[in-house]
Amino acid sequence: MEYQELKECAKYSNLRTSTFTKDTYISTENMLPNKGGVTSIDSIPTCKTTAKYESSDILISNIRPYFCKIWFATREGGCSNDVLVIKAKKTIEPKFLYYVLSDKNFFNYDTITSKGTKMPRGNKNAIMKYLVPKFSPLTQQKISSILSAYDRLIENNTRRIRLLEQMAENLYKEWFVRFRFPEHEKVEMVKSKYGRIPSNFNIIQMQDVFDYYVGGGWGEENMSNDFSEEASVIRGADFPKVCQYDISTCPRRFHKKSNYRSRQLEDGDIVMEISGGTSEQPVGRTILVTQSLIDRFDNGKVICASFCKLIRLRKNVISPFFFYYWMKFLYDTRIINRFQLQSTGIINFKFEPFLRKGDVMLPPTNVMNSFESHVVPIHKEMNKLAQQNQLLTRQRDLLLPRLMSGKLEVKS
Repeated sequence: MEYQELKECAKYSNLRTSTFTKDTYISTENMLPNKGGVTSIDSIPTCKTTAKYESSDILISNIRPYFCKIWFATREGGCSNDVLVIKAKKTIEPKFLYYVLSDKNFFNYDTITSKGTKMPRGNKNAIMKYLVPKFSPLTQQKISSILSAYDRLIENNTRRIRLLEQMAENLYKEWFVRFRFPEHEKVEMVKSKYGRIPSNFNIIQMQDVFDYYVGGGWGEENMSNDFSEEASVIRGADFPKVCQYDISTCPRRFHKKSNYRSRQLEDGDIVMEISGGTSEQPVGRTILVTQSLIDRFDNGKVICASFCKLIRLRKNVISPFFFYYWMKFLYDTRIINRFQLQSTGIINFKFEPFLRKGDVMLPPTNVMNSFESHVVPIHKEMNKLAQQNQLLTRQRDLLLPRLMSGKLEVKS
């Protein structure tokens, strides 16, 4: 197998642009870990120009390379200085080069050669010395085609998951924001602090629906006599993926047995982020824990991180599915912002005042149960598609290094 240095077949872009939006601006914050691509950003910078990327460029986060953040650009836009924009030269297929740089071998190399300890940054000079396998243009196209087939299936499933997620949210809004639940026309509307609501809905305190709550844990990276219980950890950074049943970014760590027992997540639990927020992304985000989600983790062992709270509800009072969407409504409408506490640039959540002064708008039990019966099948289908993606990703990532090393020959 012949190799060439990356600088022989690619270069860093030095283009600038003044045209970018929330949908086209890329920073390390809206690049997803583990080669998950990108999402839209909450706010864009106020500067007049930024680095520019174009379609078929390769974007790599240059902060903490072990997060494996990479994206093959399908449009043009702007990006932050912490994102590397790599352009393929005419001697190499851009999509093939993307897969070369998606290989775990590249990210291992990028991590080893990075600078700094607390927040390591990729060494731009070292990156350009990374060895790229030399294949004929036809073989490059064939390798790209094989791997792209997996990515298309993953993207289609991800798109379906998002649509299902939106369906459930729309149903909640239809029933509990616009109040068009079954037989709503028979119910009188009355005044409340949230405007006019159905007369058979009650407004109660948060503490009236909580059965148990406890802060999360972090444990240790390595096993020891004290930290012997292995379990996955859901962090606030994992919420966007976990709410779509994608657990690929959740680390495995070792915990004290006593800490694990009191924090082990169960079906119907709510996990809430209570620290580490920013002005663009306040704390108060939540995820719903279902048994199908728990079963996805090794041995079904998972806790939430120390910047989060485990909340166990009184299920005889409230449906966990309804409560999850109620919390999402409070967050999306920024009603929950009154419980934010900012200090030294980091936003924390005032949990105890939230218990005493936070509200839950509680529908009749039969309406909640009916809502749950509609959204449970949606969540099960989301989990099923996420499982398919997990398998497809594993197959693709096993295939990728074998194709790049030439161990698996691609026939013409």
